Amino acid sequence: MDSWPASFHSKGKEKTPVPNYPVLDNGILASATLVDKNGRFYWSLISNKKAKDAVRAGNPVTVFPATRPAPLKIPKMSIQHRAEQGANFLRTYVPDVEVAADLIREELTEDTKYLHRFEDFDPYVGNQLEAIVRNDSFSAFLAFPMGELSRDLNISPVVISETGRALFKPFAQEVRTFDTPILQISCTKYKGDQKPGSSSYMSVRTFGSTSLLAVEIPELDSKAAIRTTDLGSVISSDTGGKPAVDVKISSSLETTLVNTRGAVYKCDTAAGFKMRLASPEVASASSDDFWRLELAESSDTCLLLSKNTLTGLDHRTKDSSLNVYTAISNEALTSVEPHQADQMLRLCSTTQVIWMDRRNTLRPLLAFKHGRAFDRSLEANTIAMGNEYLTILSSRKNGLLTVYDIARSEGSMAHVQTSPYCLTTSSDGYLQTGHSFFQHPLLPPGSPVTFFRLSELGSIRAFELSTSDPKEVLFSWSEVVHRLDSQALQLREEFSVLGSQELTTVNMKPAYERQDVLSAELFDMSDGILAGIFREDHQKIEKDDEEAAESFYDLVEKASSYWQDMNEPVDYTITSYDILFRSGEEPNHSKRADFLSETVIDSTRGYRALLQGRVSSDVLKRGAPWAYDLTDTFCKFDPDFAPEFRTLTENLRRFDLRLDDKRSPQSVRRESEAAEQVALDLTLAGHVYSPRPFLANKDAGGELESMTKTLSLEDEPPAFSFGYVRPIAEQPHDNVDPGEEKASEEMLSLGVRLLLKDWNVGQDPRDFVYKDRSDSADYEQPPVRRQRTSAEQPQGPPASVTHQPPLVVAASTSNHQFDVGRRFLSQENKSQHRPFMFSGSQPVEMGVDVGFSGVSQDAMASTQILPGAYGGRPAVKKKVVKKRVGGF
Repeated sequence: MDSWPASFHSKGKEKTPVPNYPVLDNGILASATLVDKNGRFYWSLISNKKAKDAVRAGNPVTVFPATRPAPLKIPKMSIQHRAEQGANFLRTYVPDVEVAADLIREELTEDTKYLHRFEDFDPYVGNQLEAIVRNDSFSAFLAFPMGELSRDLNISPVVISETGRALFKPFAQEVRTFDTPILQISCTKYKGDQKPGSSSYMSVRTFGSTSLLAVEIPELDSKAAIRTTDLGSVISSDTGGKPAVDVKISSSLETTLVNTRGAVYKCDTAAGFKMRLASPEVASASSDDFWRLELAESSDTCLLLSKNTLTGLDHRTKDSSLNVYTAISNEALTSVEPHQADQMLRLCSTTQVIWMDRRNTLRPLLAFKHGRAFDRSLEANTIAMGNEYLTILSSRKNGLLTVYDIARSEGSMAHVQTSPYCLTTSSDGYLQTGHSFFQHPLLPPGSPVTFFRLSELGSIRAFELSTSDPKEVLFSWSEVVHRLDSQALQLREEFSVLGSQELTTVNMKPAYERQDVLSAELFDMSDGILAGIFREDHQKIEKDDEEAAESFYDLVEKASSYWQDMNEPVDYTITSYDILFRSGEEPNHSKRADFLSETVIDSTRGYRALLQGRVSSDVLKRGAPWAYDLTDTFCKFDPDFAPEFRTLTENLRRFDLRLDDKRSPQSVRRESEAAEQVALDLTLAGHVYSPRPFLANKDAGGELESMTKTLSLEDEPPAFSFGYVRPIAEQPHDNVDPGEEKASEEMLSLGVRLLLKDWNVGQDPRDFVYKDRSDSADYEQPPVRRQRTSAEQPQGPPASVTHQPPLVVAASTSNHQFDVGRRFLSQENKSQHRPFMFSGSQPVEMGVDVGFSGVSQDAMASTQILPGAYGGRPAVKKKVVKKRVGGF
């Protein structure tokens, strides 16, 4: 068998199509089949896991500095709000032009729809980082955009260092500048017949056009600069009036492009730059502009990828398109890669990674669900680690890499060598616009692979992938590159004119001055620095304190007997500050935000009263039903907090300003008073009180109840009583007063009480260990009823005893209710100890009391035939009458 077995049957009434290939996922059983080996059949599993060294990632380093500022983040606001801002902008900067508000709103609505369309994924952005490798020298090159507008092309070499490792030596100068930002860079693949000094070719797709360039790479010892020659350009009119979204260039100088409608065009540069339509537009193309191209071994064939389908094209004949794969529901295709070495095709979607045989694409070999969130920027690439090929799944939105090891030996099926695993590396937090798995062709097989990643800021980060100990990527910067790195720290977001801020100078001196105090001591204008900003008049503060002295003393006296003289009920816990605040004359109505009000407590007299112990917690908690100290909790949150009032004040001194000759005495005094007020507020907030106490757990109570629980065979958890927070029943019973509280057995179900049985109030949850009583040694199993031995069994035939029918007793007129559940329980207990006697066909229990009040007969199984859909005897079929058969 050359393929793994899979189910072809659809599921459900809607007949949802089922994949005809094995789809693997973590935690499910794999496929298996019988394989002929030396004339005998053996079971072969698709997961043929082996002990192998996993790939590890090294520490990422920045090998090229950022050259662009961070992208501008558009704030999320309504269309109406943005229209108002746009109208204000036009009136400010273009006052002569009158634009209607409706027109602005319509334009902003269209702009919002366009931005929302490409918010999560932009189909026009391709890979902007490509590697140019050669076999005739000890160097290779990386091509990437740079500059604030991302329209400068940089080509920097990667050489072999003296230690035999790859060394990246970036240039700070661009090779070529385009008119519009660069969207994609595509280079010719490695070819072994290149000669020294020959040219490599690349295509650069920008917003305006697609340019074809010949790159003249000098020899290693040559000091000549890299030069590019323009071979031609392709604009939207050459591609059917639609912009190109992907471009590929082959080693035979044929460039293949695809536009937003799925039409494929080919350009032969060697034959005079002639454009021809290789494949027409797709008739069933959706409104999505996502299209990707991948070249095959021959330049006449290629793969065309859209959001929903993967199609194989052969340009030598007409109508030769082959549907390779169609996406299932809720799935979007993201990338495809045909690998030449193992003849396997990697297809990636938003739900799975699929492996196909390039020679037979009718049925995929297998697939693996990657389990990532919906991400249309996922891409699967193949790297070589020695003699094996690994598939790396990457994304532009994050730095997570997933490694898949799928291999297929000659003449056998594809197997999963190891379970997929992830490589996590630190990211700069920005989107990635390009990446490249670079492995120098002159390095020996099994050398580390360098992963270069280009961010939207223009910086390049790199790290090594290796099965052994990975090292940091080597790079060398010149003085110009170091200068470019220092300039990157000064790059800022450009808000344009609409987001700019105006500079307005306002004289704040009148606000600092007081109308009633015109003293020059309030200001210190030496060295142009205003030292007394919003300085209070200390004389007025002292005068107000003297006037409020009598009311303060009355407040302290009333606070000591607050709980005895409390008239207004309080439904919540309060602090020491709340008690002092309510003991005064104000306010008339208490509020929950009283701590924001300014009272006579926040003064020097309040600090002294607390220092002398007249308003301490020992005085305020007299008569309080419940009090609690929170200072230990504050100390855990803040090490500078101290339970002792004087120590807390001293700890706040470390926030004082530095003393010098320029500071006035009023400033030092104000600073000391501010520290005292902070210590006063923290101390008064460190104790809480409640107008009602917490209820203690009720005792079991009563000898009779204790004896009953002891003799009870049921292991029912005890009752629980509520503490400070007591629930209220939603619907009281009919026979219970609505004002009365329910018992804990009624408020808490049996399951809740079982969970709370092993819990002790005050126990640390982290120290709780669950113990299963059935596993413990002292657990008593329920008693097992002893079975009769053969000697105890009666030897003779069962005795036949005749019983008279039960007496029919008239129901009593009294309100005596029969407890059916209790009677059944009693009968069950009796049946465990009484022998059974048989009378006729039904077993009769000896000694059963049938003369109870209100019931005429014992409960027994009914054998009456009842009508209905599931009752009654099967109806007898009617006799079939033979039809008379006649003829003419």
